[in-house]
Amino acid sequence: MFSAFTIILSFVSTIGMGVLDLPDHTTIANYRPPQVTRVYAADGELVHEYYTENRVWVPIEALPPHVTQAFISAEDQNFREHFGIDPLGLARAALNNVINVVSGRRLEGGSTITQQVAKNLLLNSEVSLLRKVREVILAVLIEMEFTKDEILEIYLNEIYLGRGAYGIGTASARYFGVSPAELTLAQAAYLAALPKAPNNYHPIFRHDAAVARRNYVLDRMVEDGAITEEEAEAARNEPLEVREDAALDQVDAAYFSEDVRRTLQREYGSDGLYEGGLSVLTTLDPRLQQIADEALRDGLIEYDRRHGWRGPLDNMETIVRQQLALDEARAAEAAAAEAGDQVAEAEEPAAPTFDIMGALRGLGGGGGEDEDEADAEPEEILPLWQMVLAEIDPPAGAGDWLLAVVLDVGNREARIGLADGEIGTIPYDEVRWAAPTLARQTTGYPPQRVSDVLALGDVILVEPLGPRITAVPLNDPDGVPDARSFALRQIPNVQGAVVALNPDTGAVLAMSGGYSYAMSEFNRVTQAYRQPGSAIKPFVYLAALQNGYSPNSVLLDVPVEVEQGLGQGLWRPENYSHDFEGQLPLRVGVERSRNVMTIRLILELGIEPVAEVTNALDIYDDMPLLPSMGLGAGETTLLRLANAYAAFPNGGVLNTPHLIERIQDRDGNTLFRAAERRCAECMDLDWQPGMTPPSIEVEQEPAVDPVAAYQMVSILRGVVLRGTAASLAYLPYPLAGKTGTTSDYRDAWFVGFAPELVVGVYVGFDSPRTLGGESGSSAAVPIFGQVMETALVDRPNRGYATPDGVQTVWIDQSTGYRAEVGAPGAIAEYIRDDQTVSTAPSASVFEDTADQALQGTGGLY
Repeated sequence: MFSAFTIILSFVSTIGMGVLDLPDHTTIANYRPPQVTRVYAADGELVHEYYTENRVWVPIEALPPHVTQAFISAEDQNFREHFGIDPLGLARAALNNVINVVSGRRLEGGSTITQQVAKNLLLNSEVSLLRKVREVILAVLIEMEFTKDEILEIYLNEIYLGRGAYGIGTASARYFGVSPAELTLAQAAYLAALPKAPNNYHPIFRHDAAVARRNYVLDRMVEDGAITEEEAEAARNEPLEVREDAALDQVDAAYFSEDVRRTLQREYGSDGLYEGGLSVLTTLDPRLQQIADEALRDGLIEYDRRHGWRGPLDNMETIVRQQLALDEARAAEAAAAEAGDQVAEAEEPAAPTFDIMGALRGLGGGGGEDEDEADAEPEEILPLWQMVLAEIDPPAGAGDWLLAVVLDVGNREARIGLADGEIGTIPYDEVRWAAPTLARQTTGYPPQRVSDVLALGDVILVEPLGPRITAVPLNDPDGVPDARSFALRQIPNVQGAVVALNPDTGAVLAMSGGYSYAMSEFNRVTQAYRQPGSAIKPFVYLAALQNGYSPNSVLLDVPVEVEQGLGQGLWRPENYSHDFEGQLPLRVGVERSRNVMTIRLILELGIEPVAEVTNALDIYDDMPLLPSMGLGAGETTLLRLANAYAAFPNGGVLNTPHLIERIQDRDGNTLFRAAERRCAECMDLDWQPGMTPPSIEVEQEPAVDPVAAYQMVSILRGVVLRGTAASLAYLPYPLAGKTGTTSDYRDAWFVGFAPELVVGVYVGFDSPRTLGGESGSSAAVPIFGQVMETALVDRPNRGYATPDGVQTVWIDQSTGYRAEVGAPGAIAEYIRDDQTVSTAPSASVFEDTADQALQGTGGLY
């Protein structure tokens, strides 16, 4: 019968192909539905998903029998036996539809799984007899062309199952947080209940209906012999518990993932990104990302507190009066419109007749209640402040801080109310920082009382200082719990960024592009071009070390004037400390960030070698040949600068910074892979001072001289031990780096590294203005220190790899001349094998050298 029927139907379909306008059913073989693109961290954690239809294709071989059978029992009991249509089902639907047509109700489908595949992939959702005929013919043709498993695989990956989930793969994760292979029998039965009407069986909002439908599917499975009654009973007794949040857990790395998204869209277009089913493995270290986010947030908050209190978000009296005025104006407008009168020009509304501040102080519901409201039970009337506060959205960037209103304020504390009705206090110690902010980020006098900072009705942000107190006092069982204390908080208006890289590979491990992505999506790691200030100086001195200088070469720190060209006048650079120290070793120019020494070095060396270094390390696209560039007058990004610093611990090798390690298409084919680099034996060593560090095995051509790069590591280590970043010296790691501060304290930088990690920090306002006397040492270094202190815990203590051609010599750090090992002020210096270190000359030599330098020509005076 089946064979005869299919022959006849095949003949009919051939004859009717043109009349019925049947699509080519064989195109199903090339079915490529939209699939979700997933971005993963380096450890495999999900970072983000991009999709138009959230679908992950699951092969039929990966689905256990109880999952496939649950859908067959629920949707098409005779799926394994029929030839595309179920005659009994169609007869039943036809009989019912006679009644439906008469009554004007929606027609029933009676569709098999194969018919649903035909409708979903080849037809539309039109409810008509013609569409049904086409569907039946196509279903039979599909059965003749494809196996049952192929049809079932398409169906299970195509269907919509609610909660934004397309297909069994995504639905398993969204509802239960597991893969299809991990679904229990009860979970599979519930998902099988969803295809016809997911919202009707919502697991939370229609829980009882969802359980009943699940149990119906289990009954059908027993009826079909797929499971035993005992198995069904056990599944019926299993609670229907789903994930509260349908979205999968994701790593919080908004700036990082957005940078990845832009790259994917640029390379593969919107279709490839949102429908291509790409699998993207990134370089992101979730733990380090959290550390960077917290350090940046803490650092910006601390900076902001040092520069005072800008005032409350709003005041309750202002909010209430504005709302009352608005309500009164609307009522007047409505009354006038109802009376048919022309609305006159709005007059200033009368002030409310009740005492708003008194209502706040008394925790009452306000004034103007009618008698019914006054007679209501007290707990049924929320206080005025609570009703208003509940309608206020927390500002972007508030995070876990809470909105509160000041209900009462005195000298030693303020009483506050939260939107949930909790009453708390802010003690004086938690507002001591809140001196008023004045011009140019300065502050007024510190507050002497809480009332110097807060006023009745102020709407503010607070942070609880402990868990909520629920127990009543032991000596007063009928009393209320003690009020817990809160700290006054303020969202910083300063911004900043942190980036962390692996110096061996250029992999970007963490990227915090601002205080809050909700406040601003602008990524200050990659998009903000700012002057680096003295953070550029290491590359000036690197150029010198590549051109015959050594770390102990003696330079002059004495006044200098530079001719800037016709009509430009003379430039007189100054040191940050506004003093001069005479003759100093080259390394001191970096350690103490001496501007005048740096300019004198540039004038002596020439600006061209400096430009060669900065261009080779991709700090600038093409550095202008101006001496001021050596003090950071150019503009670059934090990522470019940090990546350039990575060449120091990496033997002079410059890597391309990258966020993506590998991209695969939906079929598992690799589309992109970042360049693989060596993994030296460095990571296997527990290096201690005195041990011989491992030697560098360079696989890439160094961008700068490896010996000079190693010498700069030692010099930048001195910045931490003795220089502008000496506040980091307490950390038990071989840290190195350089501060940067621009004119008028507009930008603060610190870029530094350990052997295995480079971290760059930037702090500044988006619209450049002074940081109020804050330098890289005070604003950026603490953030760097917090990152390193946490990130390097439990990591192997690794040393810096030493290149060939270096010798160790002990020198006097203040003069640069040879010193005895262990002598006061003596440090180990690294010089080239073909260089020598002299002993200290006589005093007259110093005088002659200084006089000659001060009489120089060519713009140097």
